[in-house]
Amino acid sequence: MSPLSALGQAGRAPVIILAAVVASTLVAAFVLSGLGGTPGRTLAPTTGRIVGKVSIVLCPEPAVVNSSACKAPPEMYSTRQLVLTSSTGTVVSLPLNPDGTFVGQLPPGSYQVAISNCNFLGCNLPMPVTISVATNSTASYSVCFNCLP
Repeated sequence: MSPLSALGQAGRAPVIILAAVVASTLVAAFVLSGLGGTPGRTLAPTTGRIVGKVSIVLCPEPAVVNSSACKAPPEMYSTRQLVLTSSTGTVVSLPLNPDGTFVGQLPPGSYQVAISNCNFLGCNLPMPVTISVATNSTASYSVCFNCLP
């Protein structure tokens, strides 16, 4: 046997071992992810549902003479999102419907409330300031921006 063919035989062993390690790692990851589990098995939900309505008050009390000018138009809602930031820094944005309503699934926890495109007077004054979401439950909130306490 020539020295070159002996070197070729010896060079294959590390490649075969590496391939076996990679294959076993992929199988372990697949099984641990739950994808290789019992057919029909589902993981327990780990989110809560939130529903509600955002109100944008353009003219806080006391009422102004022309109250129709104080009403937020539908596009004021539909062009914005309710922005919720968890204590861990996770940010979830929920689109607003033209009437200000919203719905979404969130991981459980406490969230700071804000609104996207914050460019109107009082947009940085949400009430409530924080909301809480619990696993497997639905929380309903009315969020008002620029409301008097």
